[in-house]
Amino acid sequence: MLAVNPGKTPISLLQEYGTRIGNTPVYDLLKAEGQAHQPNFTFRVSVGEISCTGQGPSKKAAKHKAAEAALKMMKGGLGGPSNTLTTRLPAAPIIQG
Repeated sequence: MLAVNPGKTPISLLQEYGTRIGNTPVYDLLKAEGQAHQPNFTFRVSVGEISCTGQGPSKKAAKHKAAEAALKMMKGGLGGPSNTLTTRLPAAPIIQG
């Protein structure tokens, strides 16, 4: 599904994958806090049904972390509390015996 390419950033890999599946990633700045010399940014990336967040000392670093989390989730490694899968699954039928 997703090939590992050490020459590309998670942002570019996610962009390529999103383009292939018809859902380009959308990045939203959630928070910008801290002092001017020590900022902290939080971004959310959404690709189809997947939504992940990332934090970093720059906007680029926060986007990078969010894209990295989304790629991990797409590969099947739900790794961390900041990742949320927004897919709704139908309830399992109740079988009475």
